[in-house]
Order: sequence, then C-alpha cells, then structure tokens
Amino acid sequence: MNKYTQYDPIILEKLHEVELEVIKEFVRICEKYDLNYFALFGTCIGAVRHKGFIPWDDDIDMGMPRNDYEKFCEIVPNECKGKFRIVGPDSQEKFYNLVPHFCKSNTRFATNYDHGNFNMGIGFDIFVYDEIDKLEKKGNKQIRISNICRSLYMCYNVDFYKNSVFKEGNLIPRIVAGIAHRVLRIIPNFDSIIYEFYKKNVIVKDLNSNVLTQFSDTMSLESIISKEELFPLKKLDFEDIKINVPNQYDKILKRVYGNYMELPPIDKRQNHYPYILDFGDGPIINGTRN
Repeated sequence: MNKYTQYDPIILEKLHEVELEVIKEFVRICEKYDLNYFALFGTCIGAVRHKGFIPWDDDIDMGMPRNDYEKFCEIVPNECKGKFRIVGPDSQEKFYNLVPHFCKSNTRFATNYDHGNFNMGIGFDIFVYDEIDKLEKKGNKQIRISNICRSLYMCYNVDFYKNSVFKEGNLIPRIVAGIAHRVLRIIPNFDSIIYEFYKKNVIVKDLNSNVLTQFSDTMSLESIISKEELFPLKKLDFEDIKINVPNQYDKILKRVYGNYMELPPIDKRQNHYPYILDFGDGPIINGTRN
C-alpha cells in the first residue's frame, strides 16, 4: 500500500484552503462555547515546525475530551446551519470507521478505504479522548477490546476482499476479511451494536484516572497523555490563525516521533491521497476530473 502520493500543487493548495476554512469554523465554535480541543499528530507537528500545514500533507487531526466532543455534536446542527456537519458513529450519517469527522458540506473526500461508498466531506478527524485505567492490566484490556470493536466495525463497512487498498497480495487475510464482511452484514444493525459495546468499554464512570487516550484507531498506546501534559492548553500559529496544542507538546511529540523537527525523506512521508475529491464543482477521481 502506497502511503504517499504527490498532489498537483494547485489541487493541494486548494485543499488546504478548504481545510483551513473548516478549522476556522471548528475553532470559532469551540471558543464561543468554551470547548477544549487540541491539535494532534501531524497537525501538531505542522503547527510547531511549519506554523501551518505540513507542505505535502492533506490530513488534519484534532483531539477532544469526551464531554467537550459530546457538547460539540449537540451544538453543530444549529450553529453551522448545514454548511458544516459531523460524519461518524454518533451522527445519522455514518463513516466506515469509529473516528468522527467534521467537514464542509457539498464537498467530498473519499479515501481508497471507503472507495466512494460513504459521503465524507473535506475536513478533519476528531479523536475523542477518554480516561484509560491507570492499572496496566485493565488499561491494556480497554485497548484490546477497542481494537476488536474497531476491526469488526470496519470489517462490517468495508469489503476488504474487493477493496483496492489490499488487492495486491495478502490473499488469505483478504479472504477471511471478505467472509467476515458478508457474515456481519447479515446481522441487523450490527454497526450500532458493536459501537455501543465499544463505548461501554471506553467510557468508564468514576475511573478518576489522570491519563487519557483515544481508542478509535491503532495509535491508542502512542496517544496516551497525562492531564498534566495536556492542560492548560497552549496556542500556536497555524497559517493565519492560532490553534490549541497540548501544554507539553514538545515532550509528547518527541515521545511519539523522536526528532520531529527533522524533515522526513520522501519515501517516509505519508498522506491520504483521495479516491474521490470534490470541491463542490465536480468530482476528481484518482486525480482525473470527470
């Protein structure tokens, strides 16, 4: 699987413009309603190293504590008036994985995973942070159960036997995943059932842990952050605005990425080049406008 595909510079610049528009709306809402959020992963690196987007990247990642995220979901429909929306497991409009997305309506950014079967707009991921049990055995159990739920949810939504991402090689895993997809599709409302089970595992009342993580993708361990490292949030320049980053962002980024200030060689770069990209003026499929 190729993790990096170079964009036409004009297309990437336009994509960044729309993504920045979505970020500004997100920041506006969070500041208006006093909601906590923070830049994650490459977005945080971009803010520190480039004061904006990583030049070749097309991906934005934001984190939100569970309570702030749930308030955000309640606010968006009335505040955005249909111009922006949330796609994901907590909304009527679902996506293939458990990571919510805040995006601009009337646009499209379809990855090779969903292959155009879902209607995600141009925007960014919101990683929801929950407390993880400070006892290693129990915390690891939370992560293991979350990994199983995430895999089942994706397997329900994506036919990995046919999906173009994995068509080369991996025949036996593809066959197994293809069979699982067909079996799970027989179960009524399986996606809702598995998501409720996932939430019961990650939302633990009265846990009183001082560490948080996001359980919705494969970087749960790398995403663990103490409340002391996270708060109080700081602001850094990002293009022509300022966005929140964790208080001890340097310590966190070094822990995950090592020397993150050094530019990676081309063969180590990553992006999410879309299968379908639409700015609202017609789809571009695999880099070609139809």
